[in-house]
Amino acid sequence: MKTTCNLVLALLGLCAAVQIFFFVAAWSGVLAPGAFMQISAKGMSVEQMRALGAGQRAAGIAVALPAVLALCYGLLRLACLLLNVRRGATFDRPTIGHLRAFAGATLLSTVFSIIEPALRTIVLRAGFGVPARGLSIGIGSEELTLLLVCALFFVVTSLMHEGRRLAEENQGFV
Repeated sequence: MKTTCNLVLALLGLCAAVQIFFFVAAWSGVLAPGAFMQISAKGMSVEQMRALGAGQRAAGIAVALPAVLALCYGLLRLACLLLNVRRGATFDRPTIGHLRAFAGATLLSTVFSIIEPALRTIVLRAGFGVPARGLSIGIGSEELTLLLVCALFFVVTSLMHEGRRLAEENQGFV
């Protein structure tokens, strides 16, 4: 179990680093126009990203940041959960709380990332007079599956609480 937890912890660190890199690379424009890899915000082309002024870019960052922060918080709580499991505290209240917080933060991050392109369009249109683009919200099977998995984690945490309650009740009879 310790090896599995260590592997997943390493993958969590890699996931967080990649997500932060993509966010910074997309909004900072640090990649040269001729680079082999181009990164842009969801729903925008690289050219549209480069055409944004400083205020527009700051507004875009402000709209996109909650999804990244919620995801990073969720990954942090998942790391705390794995550390608890690694030391053998699988059904402790804090471990269950970490799982619930991870599920909630991931759910929130997913919802934020779904509405972010539409909200960004509204902010850029209303606040900066950017020419009207189509307003769209994209929900694919990946997002729907992630929402379902987050809901399933809430069911799992309820089962963990019930299992803990029954174990404590059984200890009283012994």
